[in-house]
Amino acid sequence: MRDNSATITWTAAALTSALGAALLFSAEAGINWPIWVAAASISVVLSRITGQKKVELPLLVLLAWATVLSFGVAIRDNDEIRFFTIISDMMLLGLAVIAIGAESWSALSAKLLVAVPFLAPFRAWRATAYESADAPRSISSPRVRAIIKGALLSAPLVLVLIALLGSADPIIRWGTDRVIEWLPDWSFPPRLLFFAFLLSITVGVNSISSRQIGSSLPKMPALAKRATIGLTEQRMMLWSAAAVLWLFVFLQISYFIHPPPAAMDSGVTFAEYARRGFGELSFATTIVGAIILILEYTRPADTTERDRKMLVRLELALLIALELVLISAFRRVILYEQAYGFTTGRLFPQAYMVGMSLVLIALAIEILRGSISVSFGRRVAEIGLGVFTVLVFWNYEAWIVNRNIDRAAQSGKFDGVYAGRLSIDAMPTLVSRRAQLPQDARALVEARLACVRLPAERRWFEWNRSVRAGDLALRSYDRPPCIRTPRPQPGVDTSVTTAPRPSAGQSDRAASSTREE
Repeated sequence: MRDNSATITWTAAALTSALGAALLFSAEAGINWPIWVAAASISVVLSRITGQKKVELPLLVLLAWATVLSFGVAIRDNDEIRFFTIISDMMLLGLAVIAIGAESWSALSAKLLVAVPFLAPFRAWRATAYESADAPRSISSPRVRAIIKGALLSAPLVLVLIALLGSADPIIRWGTDRVIEWLPDWSFPPRLLFFAFLLSITVGVNSISSRQIGSSLPKMPALAKRATIGLTEQRMMLWSAAAVLWLFVFLQISYFIHPPPAAMDSGVTFAEYARRGFGELSFATTIVGAIILILEYTRPADTTERDRKMLVRLELALLIALELVLISAFRRVILYEQAYGFTTGRLFPQAYMVGMSLVLIALAIEILRGSISVSFGRRVAEIGLGVFTVLVFWNYEAWIVNRNIDRAAQSGKFDGVYAGRLSIDAMPTLVSRRAQLPQDARALVEARLACVRLPAERRWFEWNRSVRAGDLALRSYDRPPCIRTPRPQPGVDTSVTTAPRPSAGQSDRAASSTREE
């Protein structure tokens, strides 16, 4: 069984590495990335089954989540989303390597995330070295072992001699040229090095999956309690924070009856009231949530049950106030969007507020249970990754364009300059709905679209849904020629327009949507 397991380990690793070298090296990110992540995940599971080991739930969850998340690279063409998607996939795959053998999801801790970038490659390369040293012993026939060793030693020598003699003999040169034409990329050393790099990792991961019986999770050192904060100090901190936050909450409720400061001739504009509010409220919520964690961690060991219940009530009251503060901050963003339009800079804080609200609920559950467990860190990581996964698969840029166009139908304002800066994810919506814009805004948008470069032709494994849709949208109508006209003021972005060019007043009105007034 050992021979069969070793064969599967090496064969699956070689095929996965060859697939990665063929599809990923020097290629645009597209469907090739999820293909390789899925192949690598299947390779790990297959090695574990071949080694007659149990495929545990944490391993399946991590590999499945990495595979599902990887498809975001094939459906979105946003550079930031693509970068963080690939990083998240690598972290999930690395965590899967560390978690091999773990029976339950509760065995994993958020502390492992710090060790993943270092521990996962180290374990993989160590297992590769062991597997390479053990490979000859898995071959029973001495003659076969000798043939394999001879081939490994002879192949580099033959390649070097052919490369040297090819320049001196036309027949050898002709033969090598034909091989180069058939496999043009594989003759290039960097791709072979990339294949070797992938092989050095995949062999080790498959070996761990095949051999490891139980979990080998690293023992993360527990944080030693170096200091405590007395009950009097904790009560004062919680009472003071709760008093301030609940005062703020009651003021927000009163604004439904009386106008906010922006309308009371207080010198605070509506833009300042809304913009400064949601950023500062989100930051304040984060700080107070962290303080609650610190107070839980530094609570004296001799706290009586009565004092503990009193502190728990204060913390829960504080968490409820924080949730209401987040609702207020979320509402301010909505007001800001209704007044000045929708942008990614206003959408991302809303996503953060949703995630933070869920984190506070998880913290309240931990407090009700009596102490903060290691599961809390894992839940926070799950919430963060869950919110990011939603952003990956939701084309929020197209949603922003749709909302701004709907808003333009009522207000007549649309920021064509901002819309032109969005990625190709937004192009199909912008093209299909440009006719619904006011005339001056439409002229500005079409001028911007005229200067958007058509995507370069891609190979099948570089397919990306957004790139394909954007290319079809830009080719679907007769685009005017691109004319770039720099603004006379120094330090200001270059504007683009087509003939006839909108007047300065029209351009200013068209671009006023997402800017403060």
